[in-house]
Parts: sequence; C-alpha cells; structure tokens
Amino acid sequence: MKTNTENNELFQASHLMMLISYTIFSSILIGESLLMGWEKWPLLLIIAGVGVSWVMHIRQSFKDNQRLWICSILMMCTFFFYGVHQTSTFDLAVVMTAVITLYTMTGIKALITLCQVTYFLTMSYEVWQMITAEQEFDSLLITRILLHIAMIFMVGWIAKVIIDKWNQVLNKSHSEIEQLTDATDRLNDFLANVSHELRTPINAVIGLSGICIDKETDNEIRTDMIAVRDAGKRVAEQISDILDYSEIDRSKLANNCEDYMIASVLNDLVAELRPHKPENLELVIDVDPAIPTSMNTDVGKLKKILSHLIINGLKYTREGGVYVRISAVPQDYGVNLCIEVTDTGIGMSEEEIERISERFYQANSSRTRSSGGLGLGMAIVSGFVSSLGGFMTLKSSPDNGTTVHVSIPQKVVDNTGCMSVADRERLCLGAFLHFEKFADPNVREYYNIMVKNIVSGLNVRMHRVDNVENLRKLLDSVKLTHLFVADAEYLSNIDLMEKLAKEMMVVIVADSKFTLPEDSKAHIMEKPFYCFPVASILNITIDDEPDEEGVMRCDGVEALVVDDEPMNLTVAKSIFGRYGMNVTTADSGLEALEKCREKRFDIVFMDHMMPGMDGVETMKRIRSDAARLRNDLPVVALTANAVSTAKEMFLAEGFDGFVSKPIELVELERVLKRVLPLSLVTYVKPNAAAGPKPVEAVPEPEQKQEDDFCSKLRELGADPDQGLHYCQGDEDFYRTLLIQFASESVGKRTLMEKALKKDNIPDYEILVHALKSTSKMVGNMSLSEDARALEFAAKEGNEDFVRENHPALMKKYRAFTDGLAALLECEENGSGSDSGFDDEVLEFPAGGSDDDVFEFEPCGD
Repeated sequence: MKTNTENNELFQASHLMMLISYTIFSSILIGESLLMGWEKWPLLLIIAGVGVSWVMHIRQSFKDNQRLWICSILMMCTFFFYGVHQTSTFDLAVVMTAVITLYTMTGIKALITLCQVTYFLTMSYEVWQMITAEQEFDSLLITRILLHIAMIFMVGWIAKVIIDKWNQVLNKSHSEIEQLTDATDRLNDFLANVSHELRTPINAVIGLSGICIDKETDNEIRTDMIAVRDAGKRVAEQISDILDYSEIDRSKLANNCEDYMIASVLNDLVAELRPHKPENLELVIDVDPAIPTSMNTDVGKLKKILSHLIINGLKYTREGGVYVRISAVPQDYGVNLCIEVTDTGIGMSEEEIERISERFYQANSSRTRSSGGLGLGMAIVSGFVSSLGGFMTLKSSPDNGTTVHVSIPQKVVDNTGCMSVADRERLCLGAFLHFEKFADPNVREYYNIMVKNIVSGLNVRMHRVDNVENLRKLLDSVKLTHLFVADAEYLSNIDLMEKLAKEMMVVIVADSKFTLPEDSKAHIMEKPFYCFPVASILNITIDDEPDEEGVMRCDGVEALVVDDEPMNLTVAKSIFGRYGMNVTTADSGLEALEKCREKRFDIVFMDHMMPGMDGVETMKRIRSDAARLRNDLPVVALTANAVSTAKEMFLAEGFDGFVSKPIELVELERVLKRVLPLSLVTYVKPNAAAGPKPVEAVPEPEQKQEDDFCSKLRELGADPDQGLHYCQGDEDFYRTLLIQFASESVGKRTLMEKALKKDNIPDYEILVHALKSTSKMVGNMSLSEDARALEFAAKEGNEDFVRENHPALMKKYRAFTDGLAALLECEENGSGSDSGFDDEVLEFPAGGSDDDVFEFEPCGD
C-alpha cells in the first residue's frame, strides 16, 4: 500500500514550514557571515537558492516531493557552509537537531537520512581541518565529538520511529475511513435503489386508489381510499427526499440552470403547499415587487428549498402561522435572491441549531412523534443552497419560533419588476380585513407588513377598515374599484357584500372550503393571500366581466392561428371555431406572412417560440405589411407562459393582447372584447348559441365516473383529467387529440432521430420542445418532464446529456404511443358508434416500425 502521508494536511503544511525555516536560517546565517567576516561569494548563492525555492513554491513548479527535495538539498548546502567554520563546530548538532525535528513532519525518512549524512560529512570536514591544523585531541574534545555524533544518530532514529508509527496510525485510519466510506456509499446506493424500486408500486397505489375513488359510491369506503391515496402521496414525497439527500451525500448534485419567472415558481408552489397547511395556521407570503421578472438558476432546487422551509415551519408550528419574505439584493453578477421564513413554532435550542443540517435529525422524540417525517428537510435545503452557491443562517430559541434566512446568487435575465398593474391611477382599493381577530400578534404583524408591501410595491391606493360601520363611511367618501374582504367579514353582512359585488370587484379571501351563493357576483381568492393573485385581480374591473345575459359570438371573424405544433393548432382551431370564427392556420412565421399577404384577416393569434422566425419577429413583419395597406390588424400572443409579467413583456413588444395556454375562455373573451371592433362581437342567449358553453371547472375525479378507457390511459402513464382540463372538459375533443398524438408520433420520432444524427441540436431543441408541450396536452406529465430535461440540455449545448438520454425518451415515447394506438384501435373496434369516432377511421400498422405511417382519413357518406 502506498503511503498516504504526502496527502496528509499536516505533511503538506510541512512543505511551507520547511521553506519558511530555510528562509529564516539563511537570513541569520547571512547576518552572522557579515559580522564574522566570512566569505562573501557563497552568500549570493544562498540568496539565489532561497529565491529559487520560493519561486518554485509560488508557481507550483514540479511535483510537491520534487520541490521539497530541491529545497532540502539547497538547505543542506547552506548548513554545510555554516558548519565548515571552526566557530560553528559544536553548534552543528543543535542546529541539525532542530532541522531533523522539522523534517519529521514531512513523514519522509529519506530526508532524515539526508540530514544525518549532511551532519556527518560536515563534522568529518571539521575533524579533518582540526587534524590539518595539528590541534590536540584531548579526551574532552573526543568525547564531545562522539557525543554530538551519537546525538544526531539517536535523534534521526527517533524521528524515523515516529514516522513509522505515524504511518501505521494513518494507514489504519485510512483503512477505517475507506470502510466507513464504502459502508456509507453502499447505504446510499441501497437507499437510492430502494427508493427507485418503491416508486413504481407507490405510483400504482396512488393511481389505482384514484381509480377506485372515482368508481366507489359508498362514502365510507371512498373516505378510506382517499386516506390510502394521501398516504401514498406522502410516501412518494419521502422517496423523493431520500433520492435528493442521497445525491447530496455522494456529492453527485448537478445544477440544471434555466431562465424562470418568480411569479410562475410561486404560483406552482402555492398550489402544492395548500394541502400541507393546517386550517388553524396562517401562511403569509410577502414578495418584493422589485424582484427581477426573469432570473436564471436551477428552478427545481429553488422550489424544493422554498417548499421544505415552508413545510418545516408549518410542521413545527402549533398556533399562529408562517411568514415568508422574498426579496432581491442587486449585485455585480445579478442579484442575491433572499428568502426569509419565520414561524411562531416551538423553536430550537443552540444544540439543535448546530445539528439541524445532519441527516435524519429531528429535535427530539416528542417532536418526531408529533410531526413525522424523515428529518431530511433541512439537510436537503442546506445541500441545495450550497450547490447553488448561496448560504443559509438560522436564528431560533425554544418557544420563540424560528427564522431561516437563505441567500442564493442569481443571474438576471429581465431586470424589470416582477409585477405591476395597468392604469393604476384609476384604481382605488378597499380592504375589509380585521386582522385583530388573530390571537397571535405575530400573525397580525405579518399580514400588516404584507399588505403594506403590496400597496407600496404596486404603487396603488388602499383604504383598510375593520368593521361594517367604517366600511359604509368609506363607501360614502370614495369610489372603490376593488374590495378585498376576509371570509368572516363577508359572513358578517352578506347582503351588503353582494350588493357591492354588483358595483365593484369584490374578492373574498378564504380557505378552499368556503363557498359563495349560486347567484353571487363576488370572487373567491383562495388563501394564502399574496401579491401575484392580487395583481391579476387588479388588472380586472367589473366592466371586464363576461356578459351574463348572453354568450359571446364572433361570427364571420377571419382568424389566423400561427403555431409550429400541429396539436396546438388543432386545439386553437376547435376553440376559436366554437365562437363562429373562420380559422386559418399556419405552422411557421414565413407561412403566416404569406397568408396575411394573400388574405385579409381580422385577428392573428401568434405563438412565441417557433423555428426560423419567432413570434415577435413575425408579428413585427405583419405589422409592417399591414401599415402599408393601412390595415389595423390586431395580433394576440398565444403562449404557454401564463404569468402576469410575461403578459407585460409581450405587450411591450407590440402585441395587442395576450392569451395563455391552456386557453381559459374568460381570459380569451376579455381579449377578444378589447381588440376586435364592436361590430364583430355579439351576444346571444345561451340556448340559442352554437358557441362555447359557459366556463365550468372540469369535474373532480370524485364527482364523475371514469370509464375503462380513462383507466387504461392512466395505466399507460397519462392523466386524462389533465388532458380534459386542456380541452375544456370536451371528451370527444380530447380523444381527437389522442388520435393526433399517436398518428404523428412516428414522423416526430424520425425527425428527432435525423436531427440528432446530423448534429443539428437547434432543430432537435425545437422538436423536443414540441414533444414536451403535446405530451402535457394529452396528460402524460412524465414524458413531458423528460422532454423538458432534454430541451434544456439542448438549449445549453449539453450534447452529451442529450445523446445519453435520448434513447430512453424515445423508448418511453414509443411505448406510450404504441399502447395508445392499440387502446384507440380496440376502443374503435369494440364500442361502435358510441366511441366518439363516428366520423373518423383510424388505421394502425401492426409492427409499429418507424418506417410505417398512421393513416387518418375521413369516412365517406
């Protein structure tokens, strides 16, 4: 076994110590030489030797051992110069003893031998000089010489014994460390493998229990099945934590940085956190509007940091609440995103704070029993924060809550504020919020700070009252555009609130279980009450509400929809067609320009991300052509980026409106009403309209029976609820999308394979982006996430990752589409005219090879 002493920190430090000692020894020797009148020319060599040694050390020339040997030889030459003078004869042993002691720290026995040999040679030279000078060798001189020689011999021997013992201890320690490391690695591998293996059955438990819940009519059994499903979800979250910690512990974390919008991250996070919030606790999220709209980091890690911190605070808080403050501090490289999470929980002692980042650690047994969990949350947060280049601090004391502060460096993509409101001068806000009803003064302070920051950040006016009498006085003195009311305050005077809801936008801030009367004009904003939903509400007035007396129609409107993804065109054509529009489609910017030159359109819906010419450039060229023809053609951005800040970005580029995907009818109708001439928008009675039905939420799984077709879709990995939501609850249309997804799969796989074979990563990025979007559209979220990872890698130019993971994506894509094709064919053959395919015939080739094509042709009458 090779000695590991040269890698030991102590021995590495000895290299520098030897160089410093050499420098000090040489400086003293030069001074003594000048005082004693010794030879001058060797002093130049000594100075040169010290200089060479330092240059080698600073520039790290040669290997560590080589530098040490060169320095040692130069030092021994200096020692010889010192020893050849008779005045130093009996000082040699003392000096060399000190040198050998220093060299013991190197752990190299050969250097000890070098010191001994140098001493013996120098002493031999001195003895020879004495003999030449015919000096009398009396018994005292002889015994002194022998004693010094014996002393150097013994000091060298002891030094070598010490080095041997050190090596034995270090080798034993190294062996034990290797065993412990190996055991830890095997444990982590075991946990990772077990976690991976458990994912499949847990997913089956969650999926099948969901199916059983949908089919079961007995309320008691349904309640038990819901408990099983929720337990499965908790286990799935714990498995995810184990995998995250395993990567941290093995130092295998990789950061997948991408551009993101803080609004989108928080909106997704809030939806995930709602099931974790106990009814008796308040969650207050306070976001600084000055945070940049778009930044760059590993979004997945950022979301998990926020999620673990907030859930941890909720878990260990019995009463009161959790306050989350998110802000940004400008830096030369961008900003530091600062996250501060404060709770009113049980707090921690100093010992618990010191151990908080240890894996599987929880403060005490009583806490473990009351809160559950694996104790990995803070360890994961600490690991992720460190991986992203940030830091974390923690302040707490028993029974006084805990405050965790995290700072993470971010690159800034768009430095404009993350939220704003249009036409703020017209806004006058009212707030009927009685914060004094909260028993914990900290919660009252959290809400007051948050409301103050929203008002000042958005630069709007707000008048807050805490009782009905003051509200009436406020209404008599100012004209409000929006009124925010807490649920308890609403219930205190329902008639007044409903009356006001007919005159202004009334928003009830309430928990998920709160319901309004059927004929209510008010709106519910589900807790937590935070800035982004508020900003969205403020951009809507009572005049923006859809006409309740009829259904909007746009009969005869010539619409052009531009999108490079055929399935998006299918969805848009179906939805716009229900309004009576004549829809023309284009799959590229160039085709859109040609069609706009050939035909006059009333409105254009434009996707953003397209190959060749993107949506912004296409819009500007269409604008230029329309200006020459004096045609005021409205162009509306139609994109999957649904956050409010994205809307501002597209409007700033010159778009007339913004509609997010999946298309929400209320949002679409508001845009159509604003950008189309009044003569092109009409309203008809609902029963006389052929247009879209009033907007309804897709039924929850517990409220509808799921047929075998949906059950089999779940088995294939698709979530039909997601797909139906995208299709506005239209089951026939959803099946049409499934048919199109299956029929286009062979061609898309071929195009992706060709792009990768030709090293055309930009085209591959666009193709895998389309797969991400369409997979999500049909409800296959797993396939969509895999495609998203490859899209990101292609965007970053990480070709190795793309080539390594592309085969797995294609295998998963093909397995899903083959299963989907078989399911659709079986459904067509077995269910007759009730299958939803009355007007279509779908032929699937038996082999499913990439050279085959799906034929999709209309039936003749």
